Amino acid sequence: MDLVGPILDILTRLWDCTSEPRRYICRLEVELKKLTIAMKELQNLQGTVESRVQYEEKQDDCLMRTERVQRWLREVLVIIEEGEVLRRRGEEEIENKFLVNCCPRNCSSRYMLGEEISNMTAAVSGLRSGGNFEFVTERVPARPVDEILMDKTVGLDSIFIELWSCFKIQDKEDDSTQIDDSTQIIGLFGMGGVGKTTLLKKLNNNFLHERRIDFNMVIWVVVSKEVNLWKLQEVIGKKLEIADGLWKSKINEHERAVEINKFLRQKKFVLMLDDIWEPINLAAMGIPLDNTNGSRIVFTTRKEELCGLMNAHKRFRVECLSTEASMDLFRLKVGEDVLNSHPEMPKLAETVVQECKGLPLALVTVGGAMANWRTPKEWQREIKVLQSYPFDIAGMEDLVFHRLRYSYDSLSNEILKNCFLYCSLFPEDHNILKDELIELWIGEGFLDKIDDIYDARNHGESIMGRLKHSSLLEMGEFENIVKMHDALRDMAQKLALEMENEILVQVRDGLIKPLGFPRWKDVKRISLWGPNIEFFGETPSCPGLITFLVKNTKLKKFPNTFFESMNALKVLDLSYNKNLSELPRSICYLIKLHHLNLSYTNLKVLPIEVKNLTQLRILMLDDTKNLEAIPTGLIKSLLSLEVFSRLLRNTVNVLHYDRSLSDIAFLEELECLANISDISLTLSTFGSVLKFKASPKLQSCIKRLTIMCSELESLDISSSTMKGMEHLEALSIRDCQSMRKLKISFEEEGRMQGCMSDCFRKLRYLQIENCPIKELTLLKYAPTLQFLWVDNCPSLKEIIADDFGSAKIEESINILPKLESINLVGLSSLKSICRQAMLLPCLKDVEVINCPNLRKLPFDSDSAKNSLNAIKGSKTWWAQ
Repeated sequence: MDLVGPILDILTRLWDCTSEPRRYICRLEVELKKLTIAMKELQNLQGTVESRVQYEEKQDDCLMRTERVQRWLREVLVIIEEGEVLRRRGEEEIENKFLVNCCPRNCSSRYMLGEEISNMTAAVSGLRSGGNFEFVTERVPARPVDEILMDKTVGLDSIFIELWSCFKIQDKEDDSTQIDDSTQIIGLFGMGGVGKTTLLKKLNNNFLHERRIDFNMVIWVVVSKEVNLWKLQEVIGKKLEIADGLWKSKINEHERAVEINKFLRQKKFVLMLDDIWEPINLAAMGIPLDNTNGSRIVFTTRKEELCGLMNAHKRFRVECLSTEASMDLFRLKVGEDVLNSHPEMPKLAETVVQECKGLPLALVTVGGAMANWRTPKEWQREIKVLQSYPFDIAGMEDLVFHRLRYSYDSLSNEILKNCFLYCSLFPEDHNILKDELIELWIGEGFLDKIDDIYDARNHGESIMGRLKHSSLLEMGEFENIVKMHDALRDMAQKLALEMENEILVQVRDGLIKPLGFPRWKDVKRISLWGPNIEFFGETPSCPGLITFLVKNTKLKKFPNTFFESMNALKVLDLSYNKNLSELPRSICYLIKLHHLNLSYTNLKVLPIEVKNLTQLRILMLDDTKNLEAIPTGLIKSLLSLEVFSRLLRNTVNVLHYDRSLSDIAFLEELECLANISDISLTLSTFGSVLKFKASPKLQSCIKRLTIMCSELESLDISSSTMKGMEHLEALSIRDCQSMRKLKISFEEEGRMQGCMSDCFRKLRYLQIENCPIKELTLLKYAPTLQFLWVDNCPSLKEIIADDFGSAKIEESINILPKLESINLVGLSSLKSICRQAMLLPCLKDVEVINCPNLRKLPFDSDSAKNSLNAIKGSKTWWAQ
């Protein structure tokens, strides 16, 4: 019995040691199974949520997962990783479940592990219950400005500073930064490829970096050629984050416009419209135009006229780059390693840059192409291609030609297109005289639908203006000059070849011989310029030739039969061939000729065969100083003649000047032409002056008149004569050494002097030179005068006579209201221009040379205050 108690105690303890672990092991297995199930359910839910998020984000770029979902997904990843570690520990504990683990310490460890697994299961279940989301994404809050990727800009700093000044906010400590809120709409215009879009991108990105900015939103919209209001509204609506349901319920542009307007009225915004080709109705798009909160609308266009049509309050012309900036941009694109690869490269680079004429698009494209070549020989080869066939350079066809062509394609009619293409007949960088170009257009028949020559000229001016507003022509240095950018000229020549299958020949420095007459057979237009053209050795066959320009050459004469095959020729321009002394008799074959320009040649005789040119409409003989004779009866045989011009710069040193050319008989021939309507003449005899004054027909046709008559002691212009010269634009009175009076008289007594109906209504240019006149009362009757030149008139004491000074300045506001330039030279007696101050609102330049007694100018604080650029004169004179 003494042994039973201890044995039972041992057996009890052994039982306790084996049953307790088994209980913990069983519990551990149950808890582990619960955890595994919970984790699987959580992972399934995780996959469902992630799928929903990815689908919704893919459907709409403006949607992103909510912060709550993002946080839940992060927590799921963490708890699954921790649960997996705990699950592996539990499985390992179950595998070692018998005698090895019978000690109390192991039982305690199993108990604690079971507790951990139970707690983890609860946490997993709790996270799973929190994963039932109604919404998994939300709309991304729009940034005020979206950055636009762009390359480094070159040469835009000055215009950008001026543009950015329209967007600065007011500095409380500096009133100079205050801007005018009336500048709401801003236009950037310029030719294709000049950098307008680049400038707009730079402006957009500057809003990102400028801290002192108070615009809520910057909206970028690319418009392009075909305006689609629905698509433009779509871009704006997305930027404004208008709710999908609300936006999609708008069934037309008007309803969308109302919604856009409602949103934008609550914001101070900048709307950027890139590449406009036609006016956009901003109100119809939903843009509020009556905001007073400083919102801005800025757009780019190639057409300056759109700045007006879009009611731009301010406009900026984006110009081509300077030579220095062009070189910097080219260096950037071609790479310093290429330019430094050989000592000749920098000089060759200058030649390339010169060919690109400051056009950024061309510089970037050519720079990229030239970067592929590493030797001077390769560069020299490519430069020759660039000079002769620029669009054969890699990238030039796609990146430059087609971009520039958009401007041509946007022209509204064939007349505009033909007139533009015609400008490519002039050499590179040529200053094209407006009048000369319009006369060529008339000769070609481009303006045939207009019967009146002056209406045709006005139409030509309008066409020129539209081409300039489309950035296809440029303003020259002077008002009467236009220019064509070389890239546009190259594009025009390529278009003419492609579309009309005609060959435009342009010889600048080459000889005629290599050109080869056989190539002329199918040519429609030929343009030959340059001093190396000295002679034609044979007669070409050109049955289809319409235009033949041969200018600025050393040509002395043509072969006698040269024009025999040119029966279709309409325009023949031989001007500025200063060695050309005779015309061949074969000129008589040009029976369809409309335009003949022989100005600035050395012709001695106009051949009688010119009588055959019965369809001739324009005959130009300006400064043909050696022309001895025009055969009697020749002019009156030109029954279709509408325009005749023979102006001489002076008769001094003219060896063979025949005064009969401007005498009575010649004027009578002009007078009898039924169609004549535009005349420019030099009158050099007393009789011719009297004949002109007695001829209402000649007066009504006169456009430019020069009087150089040493016999003339006074010139009395009646009010009827002045009124009759309704087309007179330029009047020059020179070398009239006996003329002391220039008088205006009125036929009707008591008639109010200065009445507009009795004025020179179109006189723009007045020159008085080498005449002893004492006063210029004539000026009172020239309200349209723009340019005044008075030279070497020693008796002249006062430009504007006494009677002007008697009126107050307020009453004299119409005295020379359009005058832009005054040149006073060698007026030894001149003391006053006018005794009182004059307004002269358009005056830009004043030049005074050798007028020692002129001590006062007729200006006060109000005179020309918005226009005057410069007063030029010697320092000594100015000091006095």
